[in-house]
Amino acid sequence: MSSRTITTGAEEVFPRSRLRKSFVVQNEDSTDTVFIKRERNDALTVSSTDHDHRLAGGSSISVNDLTDGKEAIQDRWTVIASANTPRISFFETEDVER
Repeated sequence: MSSRTITTGAEEVFPRSRLRKSFVVQNEDSTDTVFIKRERNDALTVSSTDHDHRLAGGSSISVNDLTDGKEAIQDRWTVIASANTPRISFFETEDVER
């Protein structure tokens, strides 16, 4: 899994990809909350009041094309921290052989 810190400014964690089959994002911080949102346009609109999922400290979310649909998995996903610079880890799978 890859990991990185995020800030209180909206950031892209996964760009739009027609090859993506699944992904998981974990908030590695024990106290700060991370908000994650599926974005359909170019603007970064994720915030503490405009998000799809709230990841409390230590929690995670996983999405896959079979249970969540191709649109959800292939769209762009963005994140923002509630405070400080929490670390997230993330992993995605694709339907391609490299």
